[in-house]
Amino acid sequence: MSLASKVILPLLLISSSIFAASPWHEGRYYGKGEVVHYHGRTYKALQGHNAERGANWNPEAAASLWAPFKMNQPSFSWQEGKRYRQGQIVEYRGRSYRVRQAHTAERGANWNPEAAPSLWEALDNIQLPRN
Repeated sequence: MSLASKVILPLLLISSSIFAASPWHEGRYYGKGEVVHYHGRTYKALQGHNAERGANWNPEAAASLWAPFKMNQPSFSWQEGKRYRQGQIVEYRGRSYRVRQAHTAERGANWNPEAAPSLWEALDNIQLPRN
């Protein structure tokens, strides 16, 4: 793999996942781990909640519900049949997971992050550092 592809591919993946985040809207339900844009910044939901109209539960005002989301590692969508290395981070059904041990997600083995906790660590409950 060339140096350019080692640098460009992760940048493309990071930028595509950031742009995949939707804008935050009052009055809608947000699942734990969901990523949104608000006032030019990206945030991740710390818990599932309804953004009640008039409650001011936006990502800037409700620190108990939202944390700034920083892409310090590329994050990919989990895929069956793919090889995963220890420490790699993936997204699955709106939640983030880290690979506990290297493995190949064998087709039909049901080794997805929800069904195989020996292979995956949910990152939802990890405390993020505050700025």
